[in-house]
Amino acid sequence: MHAHQFKILGIGLILFAILHPIFSQNKPNVVLIFPDNLGVGEVNVYGGVRGVPTPNIDKIGNEGIRLTNFNVEYSCTPSRIAILTGRYAARAGDDYYAGTTLWETTLAEQLKTAGYATALFGKWDLGAENWLGKREPTDQGFDEWYGIPGTSHLSQFTAMKGFPKDQEIPFIWEGVAGQDSKKVKTFDQETRRTIDREAAEKSVTFIRKSAAKKQPFFLYYPMTQLHFPALPHPDKAGTTGAGDMGDAMADVDYNVGLILKELEKLGIEKNTLVIWCSDNGAEMRRPWRGSSGPWRGFYNSAMEGGVRTPCVIRWPGRIKNGQVSNEVVHEVDLFPTIAAAAGVPYAPSDRKIDGVNQLPFFEGHQKQSNRESAIFMSRSGSVMAVKWRDWKFWYNFRTEMPDADPDNLVRLFDLRVDPQEEIDVKDHYPWVIGIMDSIVKEYELSLVQYPRVSAQANAADPYLPPPLGSGKRVPTYNRTDRAALGNRSPALPNPDFTGSWSTAELSTVSVINRTDGSKVASLGSGWGEKIAILQRSDYLEIERVLFTPRELQPLITYRYGLNGAPSENSINVGRSMKPLVSTTKWQENRLVITTLLPYQDPKSGQWRESKMIQTLWLEAAGNPPWEPRLIVETYREGGLGGLSSTNRTAYSKGYR
Repeated sequence: MHAHQFKILGIGLILFAILHPIFSQNKPNVVLIFPDNLGVGEVNVYGGVRGVPTPNIDKIGNEGIRLTNFNVEYSCTPSRIAILTGRYAARAGDDYYAGTTLWETTLAEQLKTAGYATALFGKWDLGAENWLGKREPTDQGFDEWYGIPGTSHLSQFTAMKGFPKDQEIPFIWEGVAGQDSKKVKTFDQETRRTIDREAAEKSVTFIRKSAAKKQPFFLYYPMTQLHFPALPHPDKAGTTGAGDMGDAMADVDYNVGLILKELEKLGIEKNTLVIWCSDNGAEMRRPWRGSSGPWRGFYNSAMEGGVRTPCVIRWPGRIKNGQVSNEVVHEVDLFPTIAAAAGVPYAPSDRKIDGVNQLPFFEGHQKQSNRESAIFMSRSGSVMAVKWRDWKFWYNFRTEMPDADPDNLVRLFDLRVDPQEEIDVKDHYPWVIGIMDSIVKEYELSLVQYPRVSAQANAADPYLPPPLGSGKRVPTYNRTDRAALGNRSPALPNPDFTGSWSTAELSTVSVINRTDGSKVASLGSGWGEKIAILQRSDYLEIERVLFTPRELQPLITYRYGLNGAPSENSINVGRSMKPLVSTTKWQENRLVITTLLPYQDPKSGQWRESKMIQTLWLEAAGNPPWEPRLIVETYREGGLGGLSSTNRTAYSKGYR
């Protein structure tokens, strides 16, 4: 037994003896069921595409609240960090796949301070390779556990012909607090089929045992399904007609039912908060490819299909039944919400908690969530995307799906209009960008006050955090407008902007001898990468292609008067909006176009305006083919007090 385990066990026994009579009557039980790689399209109440009934999962949502905008981290380990710590996984370590430090306070540890019995049955996946004796579930707040320390695909390894004989065979383990975990049996393709049922049955035993003691309990049931290989329990194999995925989903629902029935049998369902939510979006690997429902993408991606998952919550008498909400909620919110429900609010001063208490929202005391936004970050801590209300802004667009425009790294999607994240509308709603940048800035500043756990510190438990405020401002994204603008180049006299223009870079060097550098993301000019301009004495007209295929789709056309009178442009990208109002003026040889963009405050419904200023000039040629370049300097005013930005875009003659 570890020295720190003796200490934890001793303190736990003393606290339990003192607090058990106080807490046993009033504290709600908590059941957190956390299936793996299960997309929205698998669940009947979310419009399941396979036609597999899920009556037990549906029952939780029907008797409580069903969330349609529940957000998670993009992959298994970071999602488990987030739900158990209430913190974005990026805060927990520069390399969180090396495990999480014992310094992190888990939900189980917090609930133990209130006298809860705690158990984990299923998938741990927080301790990394060297978890045994160091970062076991029982080292981080759980009284007992049964399951796998890593992930489900390891079950395939021993069936592979080339599996090294000197490599350790995957096992199912079990353990109790104060002792090292012990091997139970090999984790292979046969035991992979039965592990979730075994975990459900052990959950039932734990519930029964805790209820008999009249002790409040926290049951964490991180299922292994539908992570590949999604091999169903023998009882369910072939029963749905929807293949392994459908049969495995039937098993998921059956196992949920075992727990719900036990709560009802013991008469404790009214005093039990039940949460069922998925850790990531749909499984992507064939032949066990999952369904993301209306969303695009799969897990291991920040596409909505990877980070927007089903979530249903029930607490009879506290959470009104029949609720459905599209308000933004993130898995980090579950820690402070559950802690508040248990009467032990969690607000430490030595670390940043990203989660917010959503209990007043769930209980119907307020219509709005206590969260408006969520940040999705990569393993390195760089920002992939930010969601604010129904807008999604990508700082570095990446998808496993074929991408017709791979060089366009910065994209804005209007998710209610475009749930598949296909039409980039950043040029049409630039006021949203500043709001997103402000959210990221606040996160970056928090890293100064609360530095990330470094990879070196992570590997060397016990972790001692650096002093508060000693961190450094670390940029989490790279974009051209983050660098200071240099002086403007001289403008050619009497410019005529007429012609076709492209932002494609010209290179006269053979690809054999050329070394391409990394591309820095850009917001662009506000008109797109390929444009055609027609300039006359009294107007300027800019055309671009936005919608394809083109046989029935018109060009997008902007027309600006050059006589000083206001011009109106109505551009419909899925929403009927008030027209854009623009004015122009010449500053020597530069044309300045100032546009007022109307938008509706999503909270109040009030109409507002933001400003965009585009300054155009022609720059003299410096290299062959000796053609002038079009320079567009674009200023974007952030909406609702968001950050403003300025960048420059260079166009070359012709479409290249």
